[in-house]
Amino acid sequence: MTEHKTLCMGCMEPLEQAGKCPYCGYEDGTPPPTGYLKPKTVLDGKYIVGKLLHKNGESAVYIGYDRSTETKVWVSEYMPDALCAREKDSSEIIVNPSSVVQYKNYMSEYIELNKELSRLRTMSHITAPKDMFSQNNTAYVITQYSEAVTLKQYLADNAGELTWEQVKKLFPPLLTTLSCIHNAGLLHRGISLENILVTDRGELLLTGFSIAAVRTVNTDLAPELFMGYSAPEQYSSSEWIGTWTDVYAVAAVMYRLLTGCMPTEPMARVGNDDLLEPAKINYNVPANVSKVIMQAMRLNCDQRIRTVTDFVTKLFDQPSYMQKLPPTGSTQTIPIQAPKKTQTKPSKKKKNRKRAQAVANVFMIIGALVLVGIVIAAFIMLARMLLPDNTVPDLTIPGVTVSTPPVVSSAPTSPTESATLPTVSTAPPTEAQSEPATQAGMIFAMPDLLGKRYDSVVNNSVWQGKLELEPTYDYTEEYENGMIYEQDIEKGTELTGLTKVKVKVSKGLAVVKIPDFMREDGTRMTKEEYAAELDALNIKYEYSMQESYELSDLVLGVYCAETGGEVGGDINVAEGNTLIVQVSVFSPEMGIAG
Repeated sequence: MTEHKTLCMGCMEPLEQAGKCPYCGYEDGTPPPTGYLKPKTVLDGKYIVGKLLHKNGESAVYIGYDRSTETKVWVSEYMPDALCAREKDSSEIIVNPSSVVQYKNYMSEYIELNKELSRLRTMSHITAPKDMFSQNNTAYVITQYSEAVTLKQYLADNAGELTWEQVKKLFPPLLTTLSCIHNAGLLHRGISLENILVTDRGELLLTGFSIAAVRTVNTDLAPELFMGYSAPEQYSSSEWIGTWTDVYAVAAVMYRLLTGCMPTEPMARVGNDDLLEPAKINYNVPANVSKVIMQAMRLNCDQRIRTVTDFVTKLFDQPSYMQKLPPTGSTQTIPIQAPKKTQTKPSKKKKNRKRAQAVANVFMIIGALVLVGIVIAAFIMLARMLLPDNTVPDLTIPGVTVSTPPVVSSAPTSPTESATLPTVSTAPPTEAQSEPATQAGMIFAMPDLLGKRYDSVVNNSVWQGKLELEPTYDYTEEYENGMIYEQDIEKGTELTGLTKVKVKVSKGLAVVKIPDFMREDGTRMTKEEYAAELDALNIKYEYSMQESYELSDLVLGVYCAETGGEVGGDINVAEGNTLIVQVSVFSPEMGIAG
């Protein structure tokens, strides 16, 4: 068996000696990004972790190696960096005290998503998990490695665009797979050039599945949206997400492939939709294909093609003779013809042309029937796969209750769900997020920021390069801490380029109740846990250390220095009232005396 000391941690190819890899150029000993697993870490006793490949607000993906099968794998680690961090010099995940509930809920969704994907692992056009387990206070998903390049790289290697003949050969199997995924109750929400792989056999693989919270703005997680490909409803917490969301993304990918141009991002199209049809950019794109792609990319969900099945049907449907006729009521010019005394027989050329047309029509019908057969066969296979399967890997995380996500569409996320959470710093944006969000002169509409968290708007890649917020802070009765309650530019105003917007951000209530330091089970909070409660309320506090028979760093009592108020009493944070927090320091002598 190959020892991990002889493997390159950048590509998992065997090496004769440590140093710089001759295959990928990775230098042995290169430190990982702060907070992520160190190369050569071993998980579950058999998976060797290598270089970090990708990270978003939900998880991190590493190159890995399975020692039991001696094959490459992808290792996905649940790592919502806005809610947790890694303990220094350790692989253990430490959850922020104020984010334990969110951390567990999102991990439950992460596990359930990958369990559902593992049931679809026999489908050849997705990357599905082959193993799952818990370790380091988090969850890991192992996926078989595939020798493939991203569609983005494939496009770059093919002069920046593809022909319709190439696209219609590549995409039908992927579209059939996506339709089956939707019928299994799953959505992707992140279809883009980065999340579609092209294998060495010229087949497409759909990868990059994530939970809903990381593919929508205004959640507890840093959003990962793909400029030009993410649907407009993903930029709002009040819109419904559904199969139509993936339809938009697939159509946007085809738009990019056929035209060589990045589709205008949806928020820039609001109020000034100047997106050109593919056929107006590339005259070789069939008119019917061009119109269907535009219909699938409509901003209004109700006017958009709703399902992948409808998209495929319209995309590969040939316009009928009736569709080619002018609309009813239009004026037609009919040429005057002299009456013919005799009817001449059709020439041989005309006969051959009609015969060729008839043959072509037969082949089109056969092609359509084959495509329908493929879809039906895929549905039958899906039904069989969704039957109870005892071979699906089991993953149980202590203290986590797994709940089943919605079948087709996700309910709107309330913008106030995370209002009471303290501000948590997030990791730097990914390469895809860090691209400029707009171009000079691009027109977009001013969004409604009222009720949105200031930190979420500032860190949202959608508005980077468009809006520069100038905040002022004050106490309010109606808005919780960290929420925007006023903006100086009215929503819907057309803007262009980088625009400065003055906003007022709430500091919460001026007078609040002193929170309790006792948990529901009767135990005392640690000073760190209680400090998180106070920080969320903007309460100024000082520690008073008290010798006690209790363990160290537990909260023994609290009182307001100015009023003497205790738990449940009022404290005026606007006036800077200070809460004295009595913290235990374990003393063996007091324990003996007691």
